[in-house]
Amino acid sequence: MPNILVNKILQRYLMREWFRMFLPSLVCFEFLMFLGFAIQLLHKGLDIVTLRALIPHLFIQAAPYSIPSALLTATAMTYGRMSADHEIVAIQTSGVHLMKIITPVLVIGSIFSLLTLALSAEVLPRSCYKIILLQERAINNILAGRMATFQKKIDLRPYQIYIGNVEDNVNKDIAVIEYADDYVTNVILAEEGTIKMDEATNKILLTLHRGEFLKPNYKKLDEIPRLGVFNETTFEISLSEKKREASAKYMTVFQLCRSNREIDKELAKNVRMPLDSKKTKDMLIKELSAYRQELSSLSRKRDDLTMELKRSNENLARQKTKIEGLENEGRIAKNYILVANENLIQVKRETKAGTLMGEDRDKKIMQIKETIEREKQRIYGIERKVATAAAVQGDETRKIASLSQSIAEINSQRDILLEKIGAIEDEAHITDKEKIRRKNDISIHKRLSQALSCITFIIIGVPLGIMLRSGHLIIGFGASFLVILFLYYPLVVTGIVMAENTIVPVIPALWGADIILFIGGMFVFRRLFAR
Repeated sequence: MPNILVNKILQRYLMREWFRMFLPSLVCFEFLMFLGFAIQLLHKGLDIVTLRALIPHLFIQAAPYSIPSALLTATAMTYGRMSADHEIVAIQTSGVHLMKIITPVLVIGSIFSLLTLALSAEVLPRSCYKIILLQERAINNILAGRMATFQKKIDLRPYQIYIGNVEDNVNKDIAVIEYADDYVTNVILAEEGTIKMDEATNKILLTLHRGEFLKPNYKKLDEIPRLGVFNETTFEISLSEKKREASAKYMTVFQLCRSNREIDKELAKNVRMPLDSKKTKDMLIKELSAYRQELSSLSRKRDDLTMELKRSNENLARQKTKIEGLENEGRIAKNYILVANENLIQVKRETKAGTLMGEDRDKKIMQIKETIEREKQRIYGIERKVATAAAVQGDETRKIASLSQSIAEINSQRDILLEKIGAIEDEAHITDKEKIRRKNDISIHKRLSQALSCITFIIIGVPLGIMLRSGHLIIGFGASFLVILFLYYPLVVTGIVMAENTIVPVIPALWGADIILFIGGMFVFRRLFAR
């Protein structure tokens, strides 16, 4: 029989046996993954009615994990049964190379890698986004007609608090939404309530009055199951929980790549160099807070000096006006003295002419001299006042110069602080963008490595099955669980943690598990071929 015909018969036989193992393995793993997700959601507070509406999405979320596991199990069981029945020995004895019965499975692994990539890169994010849309529609349906508008929204994971309005420091029309990851589990509506901060325990105490407990129905959005009513209820919200934030899992791979390109363009436009790229985000926040406090202190000091400078300028203007008035008054007094002296000369002339004699002359002379003396005293007082005002004017001038210099120094310090704050804000912004970019990279390479793990599992499954020499279902599942749970996923989780903590670059961290298993599988392959 020609070798080509023999190879086709063997490959068809292998494919039939492999799919006979793969389909039940896929069903089992898909069911186990679905059951795990469902139990997790039920444990977090999701009810059965809500869970029924999410069944298709949970199966989609389980598929990228169950397909590689099923490939490993089916491959190990297929080649294990063939090895136990000595079919592989017979194939080798007939002169057929092992690669002839391995290549078809590798091709299938490549096809399933593409399928898994499509699921994890495109279908799964859209499914997660649809869950978010279902959640928002359910919440909007509950809030519609009960809260026309809300003035405030407080995000305290795993709760979101909506407040309709505030009257006399009392919150009215309160809605509390409780989340479990991407799902809304409970809704509490109350007519009024209070929110108090317990700094000792770092918790928020929420006391609600006259309300009801509701459950969103994702399947029938027009129905709002009512679980009960209350007159007063109190519960605590820990502030140690992280706030909900936009996740990369709602974005497809193409959207993540587009986001990275936009981040790269934004970072390329930033011409200001960061102060210290080794600083963490917490260090930057603390340093920024210290600089802002110093800036606030300088601003208060500058405001005080500016107010004092304004008062000094006003006082200087008053003294200038006062001096001008006193000088005018002095000129008037001198004019009085001049007129009195002329009157005194006139009296002397009249005395010589004999027209003014006796007591009238003496009385008039005395009056004139009193006027001259009085005006001289007045001029003396005016000169003293002018001297005092001039001294005050000089003090205020020196004070204004000193205040202006101090304000100029503070402005210089503020400019330096503002420049530092701007640099730190830029650095914090860069750090945030780099963190987002790293998260995107982690999500992209996690999905790619998860998809291509199908080929890695097949490369591991072939020698694993041949060495096990058993096609028993329990042995195949057991071996697969050992590889997946105790080797592959620990390496994956370790790589993700190392990538998130920036210990190692993203690519080696995320692809490390696949590379290690691939090298191990190729090493065992080489041993088998050598035999």
